[in-house]
Amino acid sequence: METARTPGGAAPRLVRLDLDTREAALLRAAVLRHRLAPGQTRFVGLPVATLPAADADPDRVPFAIVVGPVADAAGAAEAAAGFGVLDGGAGLRELVDEPQRAVLLRAYYVTPQWQGRGIGRAACSAPLLDRLAAEAAPYAAEAVLCVNTANPGARRVYEAAGYTDTGRVISSDTGPQHVMSRPLDTGAHPAPRQRPERTEKPL
Repeated sequence: METARTPGGAAPRLVRLDLDTREAALLRAAVLRHRLAPGQTRFVGLPVATLPAADADPDRVPFAIVVGPVADAAGAAEAAAGFGVLDGGAGLRELVDEPQRAVLLRAYYVTPQWQGRGIGRAACSAPLLDRLAAEAAPYAAEAVLCVNTANPGARRVYEAAGYTDTGRVISSDTGPQHVMSRPLDTGAHPAPRQRPERTEKPL
C-alpha cells in the first residue's frame, strides 16, 4: 500500500482487493456500487463484471484507488475513488515483445466525483502503481495499457503519467486501441526479473 500526493493535495493510495482484510472487504462492496458517466462506460468495464473475473484468474490482482480513511461502509463509499486490475496473463502476448517481463493495467478508472484532481494520473504512475506491481507481479519491468482511439482524455492522463505509445494498435469490441507502456521503477530489483515458469499439476 503506497501513497502519493496529487497537485490538488489529495493523497491517494492503492489497496489490493484480493487480500483477506476488513478494509479490502469494505472497499470491494464499495467499488461494486460504482457508476460512471454514460460517455465513459463504453471505454471501461465496471467492477460488477471485472472484479469477479479477476477473482477467478490467478494472474489478475484487483485494487481500489482510495482517498481518505476506510473505517466503515460509509467511509469506504466516500474513499473509493476508482479501481483497476493488474494482469500478468496471456493477453500480454499480443501487446508487447516480452510479455514475461510486463504487466497489464486494465479495467482502470476514476469515479466522476474524483476526476479532475490528479487522482488518475497519480494512481497509474510511480510510486503507487510501481510498488503495487512489485508485490503483485515481481517479475515485471514494464507496465502496459490499452487506450481507445476515441478517448483522447484518457490518453493525455496516461502520457502525463509517463506512458508512451508503442505504435501497436489492437482491435476490441469498442474500437481500435493504442498500446502504451512505461518502465516500472520498483527500486527493489535493479536487474530484469523473469516470470516464474508455471507447472501443470498432475491429474
